Amino acid sequence: MSKSPVAPKANTVRSRDPVRTRAEILTVAVQEFAEHGFYGARVERITKAAKCNARMIYHYFGGKEQLYLAALDSVYAAIRNRETQLRFGTADPATEARRLVEFTFDYFAENENFLKLIRNENLLNGRYIKRSQMIRDMSQPFIAAIGELIERGHKTKVFSCSPDPVQLYVTVVALSAHHLNNAATLGTVVGQDLNDPAWQEERRRHAVEVTLAYLGVCDGLEI
Repeated sequence: MSKSPVAPKANTVRSRDPVRTRAEILTVAVQEFAEHGFYGARVERITKAAKCNARMIYHYFGGKEQLYLAALDSVYAAIRNRETQLRFGTADPATEARRLVEFTFDYFAENENFLKLIRNENLLNGRYIKRSQMIRDMSQPFIAAIGELIERGHKTKVFSCSPDPVQLYVTVVALSAHHLNNAATLGTVVGQDLNDPAWQEERRRHAVEVTLAYLGVCDGLEI
């Protein structure tokens, strides 16, 4: 007499998709490190939110430090990948310079965890980001693209000056991030709510105007 097939147990654990599991852990880790910094972040909270165990953290990343480095790499990869969509060289230099400022301003405003992670890493004096060759390697092509934009704009007399691309980018970053990083204190000093959407929209226009005026293309360009 043949035996009836045995039904699988209801609590059978399905095998995890390693790519998805790693991505889920990394997403939670970015949030945890952004909120609490490296020292305040807890692996226990990460594993609970990612619905995994500590063994998986060590399996996929090697430990807390390596997970933190992976979080830094991931947030920089995200912005660098988006920056490639600007596609410098496909429009006139003035329009592309404006797009650079608008993109940077909007990205910072819409990606709070990115700014939080960078603020926390600065408190550590860049201890961990200095260990990331990946971040340096992925950033150089974008700086080079800004340099080519400046050169093209200057040669065609759209720009009246030819600044160092790093200097220009740092200026754009400062115009786009300083008010976000210092909203609580600076807002109190000047007596305005720097988180107010109307104020931020005015700040966005100002950032574009300042950058284009420096490059010598503000007059006659609709902003």
